[in-house]
Amino acid sequence: MSVLFTPGTIGNMELKNRFVRSATVECLCSDDGRVTEAYLKVCERLAKGGVALILPGSYSVNQLARAHPRSITADTDEVIGDLRKVADRVHPYGTKIVAQLNHRGRHANRDLTGSRPVAPSPVRVKPGLFKPRPMTTDEIERTITDFSDAAYRVREAGFDGVQIHAAHGYLINQFLSSYTNRRKDEWGGSLENRMRFLVETYRSIRTRVGADFPILVKINAEDCVEDGVTLDESISFCKTLDELGIAGIEVSGGIADKGLVTVRGDVPGDLVRRNRGFVQRLLVRLMENSMREAARFEEAYFLPHAAAIKKHVKAPVIAVGGLRTPAVMEEAIRTGQADFVSLCRPFIRQPNLVNRMERGEADPISCTNCNRCTLEIVVHHSPLRCYYTPS
Repeated sequence: MSVLFTPGTIGNMELKNRFVRSATVECLCSDDGRVTEAYLKVCERLAKGGVALILPGSYSVNQLARAHPRSITADTDEVIGDLRKVADRVHPYGTKIVAQLNHRGRHANRDLTGSRPVAPSPVRVKPGLFKPRPMTTDEIERTITDFSDAAYRVREAGFDGVQIHAAHGYLINQFLSSYTNRRKDEWGGSLENRMRFLVETYRSIRTRVGADFPILVKINAEDCVEDGVTLDESISFCKTLDELGIAGIEVSGGIADKGLVTVRGDVPGDLVRRNRGFVQRLLVRLMENSMREAARFEEAYFLPHAAAIKKHVKAPVIAVGGLRTPAVMEEAIRTGQADFVSLCRPFIRQPNLVNRMERGEADPISCTNCNRCTLEIVVHHSPLRCYYTPS
């Protein structure tokens, strides 16, 4: 039997194989953010398709955290009943489900929040024409509480754990990175101060949900921009989280200011430019060559980073980023570079992918990395599905 189909453990979760569906926003809820049958079917198809752990995402922790319409915000107890429906759809298949909790910070959508985005510091978003508003100390502390309150609601709904989103240039990553955190108080400057928000968020969630509820983290191994998080810094962050008792670490990288460095592959220019004003379209044109270079695809592009972090932590490490062939995934687990493999775009196209791989089908993954799903869903808020169109 392939090591990919052997059981594994994250915290107190016994997982039936080594496959994780990495989180992405789905834009499948109702206009008021309630779970729909379409949302439930996506989760059920993944569970039925054989994946061991589903990470739906990313659930906003408050109204200022929002970036996408028709998505879940876990800021009231009304969400508990909706999320219980989700857990009840996947558990009969022996699949675990862990909610990704997020605050987008400077990347929040002011059309949804009704106010200027907040961030550690007023660093302009690229390509864009606005700066976020720096958070006050009271806002920082309130947001940390919002994370723990959201985690409590997720636990009450019967989910198996939560994942703190500390990657991809969103709020917690913004605190970790010198590129976006220019603060001079206790929340910025030194490595210890920059990771304070993440550490306090973990501690607040742990206090709220109890000792046995798994808390995972998704973190950037590096931001891929000047003055951003480096691999050495990420190792320090992960060592601290490991000492605190983090249940699992998903290792990713890149921020939106650099383009599609997180989801490497094609850069569909028509979708990048769609619905932008003249000045923004011009900026995109000027950045397009560098965006394509940053998005150049190679399989398992963050696996070396995951392997480097794994050497320094006891918690299981989840590798993500361009994993496309069973042989590469199996080698990653067999050689101890990672404990689990995480995919997203292939599961959008093929929710039954794990079952196909277990049957030993040749070349089971048909995702072309065209990134049309990425732009349609994340940028243009279209419903989650594969948008590949053969040329």
